[in-house]
Amino acid sequence: MLYKQDEELINEIKNTNTYKDEVVIWSLGQSGIILKSGNGFICIDPYLTYSIELDNPDTEFKRALPPPLSPEQLAGIDGVLITHFHDDHMNLETLQQISQVSKKTSFVAPASHSSWLSNIGIHNIIQVANDSSFHIESFTIIPIEVAHTQYERDQNGNPYYFGYFIEVNGVKVFHSGDTIATKEIIDKVAGLQPDIVFVPINGTDYSRISRGIIGNMNYREAVDFGIEVGADLIIPMHYDMFPNNSENPAYFVDYIFHHYPSQKFHMMVAGERFIYRKK
Repeated sequence: MLYKQDEELINEIKNTNTYKDEVVIWSLGQSGIILKSGNGFICIDPYLTYSIELDNPDTEFKRALPPPLSPEQLAGIDGVLITHFHDDHMNLETLQQISQVSKKTSFVAPASHSSWLSNIGIHNIIQVANDSSFHIESFTIIPIEVAHTQYERDQNGNPYYFGYFIEVNGVKVFHSGDTIATKEIIDKVAGLQPDIVFVPINGTDYSRISRGIIGNMNYREAVDFGIEVGADLIIPMHYDMFPNNSENPAYFVDYIFHHYPSQKFHMMVAGERFIYRKK
């Protein structure tokens, strides 16, 4: 079930105005989000096709909700940030279709796997290998190495997994990508003083590990992470698209209610707009 989709959604994205100390967020499902501030907008980890299940009909990863947008509807987007190489995050079909209709778009990806983008004809690539900051329009972006159950690097020392700290229009956002919580990540993010954190809540278990499914924070760890880094608002993700690798978001809500009742959070539906104003 989608809140909005297709022309209604993309028109809302294009026509939404933002003001000082404000950022507007749209959920694309799974870990996909759009951020808009001023006249610029970027997205993180868009999976907007059915390519995973079409390429492998026997896969257990089948979408439980349709794409809220087609890739072509993101023509004109300023940047697409990819956290890591898994298909539901670095979806090559989605990215290739965006690049074909949007020549100005910058594609940000870990250097360890950026060749996957150039191999499909994408050339406007920003490779990230450390925490050096860069800019896309008015967005200041700092990559932060994360651990998708563990830290992994290629033979050249380039990390496989990143989260992104994004500052725009006076608002600070951290999108963790897929990760567990570690002291190193917590210390780094806390030092940057985020207003909003996006964190996965699907966790892991023996059954999924035995099937080769790499885990993330669970709902308790995600909440505790948001508290430890000092976030004003916690937004959970990575629980709504694939029933085989999901979590009941009510557990997240219940844990906050009982342990941190004054903590702000928001549960997003794919295709929903959320306006965050800092002051």
